[in-house]
Amino acid sequence: MKKIFSVTMAALLGTTLLTSCLEKIDPQTSTVTEEQVANAPGVFDKFVATLTSSLCGEFLYAGASNARVYDHGYPAFFLTRDVEGQDIVPVGTNNWFDTWYQDFTNLAPGWAVTQLPWTVYYGWIKGCNDVISMGGASGYATPTEGRETGVGMAYALRAMFYLDLCRMYSAKPYYQDHNAATMVKITEATSVEETRNNPRMTWDEAFEFILKDLDEAEKYLANYKRTDVYTVDTTVVFGLKARAYLEKQDWANAEKYAKKAMENYSMMTPAEYLSRDYGFNSPNNAWIFGITFKDKDPNILENDGDSSWGSVMTMENGFDCGYAANYGGPNVIDRHLYETIPATDFRKQMFVDFAIDDMSEDEQIEALAAYTDHAEQILNSVKAAEYGPGGFEFKFRPQAGMYATKYTAWVIAVPLMRVEEMKLIEAEAAGMQDEARGIQLLTAFAQTRDASYTYGTHNEAYYNTANSLFQNEIWWQRRVELWGEGFATYDIKRLGKGIIRSYARTNHVENSRFNVETTPGWMNWCFVGTEADNNKGLVNNPDPIRPDGDSKEYVW
Repeated sequence: MKKIFSVTMAALLGTTLLTSCLEKIDPQTSTVTEEQVANAPGVFDKFVATLTSSLCGEFLYAGASNARVYDHGYPAFFLTRDVEGQDIVPVGTNNWFDTWYQDFTNLAPGWAVTQLPWTVYYGWIKGCNDVISMGGASGYATPTEGRETGVGMAYALRAMFYLDLCRMYSAKPYYQDHNAATMVKITEATSVEETRNNPRMTWDEAFEFILKDLDEAEKYLANYKRTDVYTVDTTVVFGLKARAYLEKQDWANAEKYAKKAMENYSMMTPAEYLSRDYGFNSPNNAWIFGITFKDKDPNILENDGDSSWGSVMTMENGFDCGYAANYGGPNVIDRHLYETIPATDFRKQMFVDFAIDDMSEDEQIEALAAYTDHAEQILNSVKAAEYGPGGFEFKFRPQAGMYATKYTAWVIAVPLMRVEEMKLIEAEAAGMQDEARGIQLLTAFAQTRDASYTYGTHNEAYYNTANSLFQNEIWWQRRVELWGEGFATYDIKRLGKGIIRSYARTNHVENSRFNVETTPGWMNWCFVGTEADNNKGLVNNPDPIRPDGDSKEYVW
């Protein structure tokens, strides 16, 4: 166990100083004042740039000396959330995301890993608060002239972080209880004294705060024209509003902002989706927002690059590193979900057919050529993991032409928001107002992936039967389309679903084959223990409980 300092206090007491940017200090005291930091030439712009550059590539939790594989930034949280459900299976002999998959007792308040989201997310929030304060906008004041764009970006990202945290920590979704506790709020105006008795926001309070930030962001980014998808503009703000209103079940606004976010973007083609060179590693016209690992990032240069998204999510490389490819830690698709994807749906080609498991080695090499140019290397991955290759994913590819180049292969981009997500939000929101219109939008979307699609195909008898056939169809499309992109837990909680891991021919790991009829408690993350010690207003979530053994096989 690791001793932990109150993160919300640290977010106030620690000041991130880019001292190399400072050209003058107080000559009488040699002390750098907060005002001098804010006004030093170029320093504000550097703080703004850090808002997005820090989202990946750095060891933000424990430093490079500890080199934890889940310490590579925003994309790591995709997996911590997605493996909690049923659609991603962290298999193999050496998988770093097993804690969130089955070792739920280690997510209780006294364990160090519980500190991970607090340290990282509140570090990002602190960066946003610093920019808002330095931009003269504390308390939603009008920013200093010339700093409006930076302040707008900070508001947008702060809203994104709080929306994430609220969804991760709330014990009940908004539709069940508008007054359910979500997340502790820390802004640029919060005092240290206030953090000592700072209750969690209710959902209503959280949405008021998040949407106010997004309104401010929209206002101050109105005239900003970005040059790439790695910075925030109004389309990102519209997409974040669509997500917030979807969670809030404000269907009219969810539809409105999903449409606004999609303007000037187009869906990925089959060729783009399945590209062996650029598949989900390079921005295209479907990407609304993304991040990218750089060749000088600590996560690439340290620990042989193994603490990176590419290490855990790209199956192909021609060197000896990488948890997915060489160390026995791949993350694969749930067998049942795979088997529900029709052969006519091109997205099925991202995942290796489970029938290949029963072939001879020579037959496997020949069959794997349908997925990769490096079939023999994939057999090495099978041996390292003692699993597969059925279910292996080829959605996320290494950098084009860098298969055999150590480190550089993992200098890749990761999508944070795509037009396809907005299409599905639009369809769900429309259908919850007028089901016929929603079905029309859903069908149009689905037929771009599977020309043979007909509505009603994917409405299995899930545990939660309260959702309509229509919402189940939407959920299935989200599960397949957004697989590995961090939405699984959010959707399970939002829709009140259970999970099903135990069934005939399951590929879920033994002693992790849990069937839970309601949303499992381990998806309501706990607050690190010392936070509650220092914040007397904080009421923690119950400790997560691990089911006692595998469940009886579910019959679909």
